Amino acid sequence: MTPFFEIAPMQPGDVQAAAALEAQIFTMPWSEDSFRSALRSSDTLYLSVKENRRFIGYCGFWQSFDEADITNVAVCESCRGRGVGYQMLHELMRLGRERGVLRYTLEVRTGNAAAVHLYEKLGFVSVGIRKNFYERPREDALIMWTE
Repeated sequence: MTPFFEIAPMQPGDVQAAAALEAQIFTMPWSEDSFRSALRSSDTLYLSVKENRRFIGYCGFWQSFDEADITNVAVCESCRGRGVGYQMLHELMRLGRERGVLRYTLEVRTGNAAAVHLYEKLGFVSVGIRKNFYERPREDALIMWTE
């Protein structure tokens, strides 16, 4: 049986689960207030992913004219390797095109090979490095773009 992922715009009721997942994955996580603020902006689009009503991931971007910066991508550890990240980012980019987004950018830790591979599958290419972009641990970021 193929798993069913429900991908939909993030709702205020998803904020607590998003912040909890963020805290499990990232060393400098966004707070619930950060997610609430992002959801209030007309320049953002955030999606949540649920499997059998269980919150398993999210992603989002900040839009500026015809470009968007993908700011958050997270999938719970037990659900990785099942295509959740690809499906939710594909949907995010599809919805972005409907909003007029032509180009996407993001930063990813240079050591995060799985994420880099995922982004390359979605058409992103590496265009540079941001030195010491990340803290805890300090690491460079790979700058990636797609059109």
